[in-house]
Amino acid sequence: MNLLSPHIALYRLYDLADEIDLSRLSTPRLRLSRPRLGAVRFENPPAQIELGVRSVEGISGLLTARLYEFGVASLSFRVHLGEKVSWEAFLAKALALPELPFWEGFFLAELAALEPYLQGALLRPEEKRLSEEFTVYHALGIEGEKAHAPPVDLTPLWMGAKEEFAPEVRREMERYRYSYSTEDLALLGFDRVLILDSEGIWDVADLVEFVHAQLLELSYYDGVLTQELEAVPQVLRHRGLWGYGQLQRLRRHLMARHAEIADVRARMEGALRITEDLFYAKIYRAALELYGAHELERSLEEKLRVLEATYEMVTEEVVHLRTQAVEVGILALIAFEVVRAFWH
Repeated sequence: MNLLSPHIALYRLYDLADEIDLSRLSTPRLRLSRPRLGAVRFENPPAQIELGVRSVEGISGLLTARLYEFGVASLSFRVHLGEKVSWEAFLAKALALPELPFWEGFFLAELAALEPYLQGALLRPEEKRLSEEFTVYHALGIEGEKAHAPPVDLTPLWMGAKEEFAPEVRREMERYRYSYSTEDLALLGFDRVLILDSEGIWDVADLVEFVHAQLLELSYYDGVLTQELEAVPQVLRHRGLWGYGQLQRLRRHLMARHAEIADVRARMEGALRITEDLFYAKIYRAALELYGAHELERSLEEKLRVLEATYEMVTEEVVHLRTQAVEVGILALIAFEVVRAFWH
């Protein structure tokens, strides 16, 4: 049994900056090939750069970069395995290729080579960069079989290992299996995605890439909020009038950070529009669930609420200290007037 024109695509995503000004880059934008009657639409599609064929350790593939306005860059390396490949040979390659030790160095070197082109477009670059990775397996189908019901066990590919899996694992896998017609199949795994599409369309991979880009940005700001909230108690130890200046600075900083995160979240939420509950919309929502985006969003929401409460508490303390300062000033003026009266 043969897979038709199978590919393996390795993805690495990096958080480069708070924002990438895509208007400064003269590059084409990503367009979904088959947007399912407008159910999913990018409001500001990522910029796309074809970097050409690369060869690493004897493996050749097409390298592509995508740049998202909320500061994330994605690199994908797409390897074509041949026109017809047996399922056993494909599975062996699919499990082994992503685990080769040189990929991290390869992608970091390619990212470093790309960065000079991005100068001026990166707004507030990040020094400490978070990263995400996943793998896409794509084929035109299985020779002589309908794509939506392949007569092979997909669990090893979904789990990334050849083992005897329990029935519970297979039932869980079925939750993330989608078909629009008998000629296609999309199977979402945590860090692996299988796509069988007779027309050779990669839209599902593009949607999964976008979800990983969102996860990366959410993870970054979740970490930022954690650091901000951990630093607050140290400042709050400086009570009384001597701590007034520090509290004022903390208050302004918390307000600015809250506004920044609210702006980034608004841009991320508006980056992709879901208008109807069709095939791509279901896949997008399933990917958000599977990759833990909802948990990250809840964590971010909770920390933002704590940040707002801290801001209100610091504001009350600043007002209290300001009132104290005014009262002390009034008492000082009264004392001065009394002393002056006695003096005369």
